[in-house]
Amino acid sequence: MRPTFAGFYVAKRGLDAARANLSVTGQNITNVKTAGYTRQRVDLYSVGASGYNMRYATKEDSNIGEGVSIGGIIQVRDPYLDLRYRREHSKVGESGIQLDALSDLEYIFDEITKDGLDKQFSDLKSQLQNLSLNPNDPVSEGIVKTSALMLVKMFNHCSEQINTVKQEQLATLQDGSITRVNELLRGIANLNGEIKNANVSGNQALELMDQRNTMIDELSGYVNLEITSKTVDIGGGRSVEEMSINLIGAGGDKFNLVDDNKNRSFGVEIDSNGIEPVKITLNDFDGSKVTSSNKALISIPNGDISGQLTTGAFAGHLSIINSKGEFDTPPTKDRGIQYYENMLNTLANQFATAFNKANSMNISEPWDKPMFEAKDGKPITAGNLAISSKWENAIGSYITSTKQPPKPGVDKPADNILNMISLFSSDLTYTTTNGNVPLFKGTFQGCFSNINSTLALEIKDITRMNDSSGSVLEEIDNQRASISAVNIDDEGINLIQYNQALSASSRFMTTLDEALDTIIKGMGVVGR
Repeated sequence: MRPTFAGFYVAKRGLDAARANLSVTGQNITNVKTAGYTRQRVDLYSVGASGYNMRYATKEDSNIGEGVSIGGIIQVRDPYLDLRYRREHSKVGESGIQLDALSDLEYIFDEITKDGLDKQFSDLKSQLQNLSLNPNDPVSEGIVKTSALMLVKMFNHCSEQINTVKQEQLATLQDGSITRVNELLRGIANLNGEIKNANVSGNQALELMDQRNTMIDELSGYVNLEITSKTVDIGGGRSVEEMSINLIGAGGDKFNLVDDNKNRSFGVEIDSNGIEPVKITLNDFDGSKVTSSNKALISIPNGDISGQLTTGAFAGHLSIINSKGEFDTPPTKDRGIQYYENMLNTLANQFATAFNKANSMNISEPWDKPMFEAKDGKPITAGNLAISSKWENAIGSYITSTKQPPKPGVDKPADNILNMISLFSSDLTYTTTNGNVPLFKGTFQGCFSNINSTLALEIKDITRMNDSSGSVLEEIDNQRASISAVNIDDEGINLIQYNQALSASSRFMTTLDEALDTIIKGMGVVGR
């Protein structure tokens, strides 16, 4: 026979479950606007019948369950959506960094909203045409020199602006991204320790888990992550989980970033001369350089993990800072800041070389009468381009108007000035410094327009990828919110349901009390 007071235990458990559900619903409602908060739920399970009939056979079919039990309070999350969100966030992080840097370059090369190199090329051509009408006029040559000086300053200014963009990207990587990622790794490791300690004492620490998940989501924008956990026995029949975070390398092998309450850190190495590419390094728990992946399948000399950063903001930084496109060895299709810097240098060098040769009186010595030179004596680039000191200090006519022998009684012709003018419409071949890779064939202005067109296409392509990944990320985030975020309407309905459950359990206990009172006071009275 079922114990007389068994029903009271069932009613009590029902009251406890209803009260717990009401409390959790209140917790959800009060955190409806809390960033990173995950909706909580009471984990309930039905308690089966127990007693002697578990060991001995009975004829009566009276195995009634013993109510409900609270298994704990859990977060409502979908691990698969978390994984998808973090993978897509990594793509958005990479394309976002690239798009920001390319947009800065677009402003530098903008020829639509401001006058730039293209217009100044046209102005120099126009001034040379005026000089060709009167090649011996010092005023006209002075105007040509002024126009050339303006062109030189524009080359210098563009080069300075490109270098500024590069320095800003280096600062953003070193002082922004690297610093922030290391803070996140330390924070996650510390939270792992706090959550583990709370779990040991029986506290599930759901709010700390919310903080950790928010940090992991942010971290996924920088590198491609894998989250793993393992169960650790702590004795007394109890166990806790320890979480680890790994970076997924280019070959699929993993590099541990967080192991329970310990974390590694990232560093950056920048060559002061700007010759060597920027490197991102991985430091071990003790501060030494990590030399291999978790399974030692991949070696990373001196901790250089740059080649393992396949996606994320770190990969975007390295691509935009280091990639040279056709100037790389071997050539690649990844065009970063240095590609556009080298293209501008190539144009400046080609322009200066062509005019220096055109102004030379000696074919075997094309630099005997240079119009342009490098400020620092190095090969001419957009950054060091300058009017030659010989032209700057010249008295009278310096530009060679003709290379033909003078004829008695004939005015000095301007055929060489016309030759200089024709350079603006000549198709010249532009190649890399070693001459192995062709870059462009066309005019000076055509080359500059080609740089602009290449940049515009790169921005269009990166924008398309960023928008596509951003749309997918938003869709996944909405799916996560539909599961994990607090919906005030749903919680309002839950309040009514759990209040009714509490009332029903209370009524159930009252009914049991009345029945027991009848049994105690009424049984055996009849017939007395």
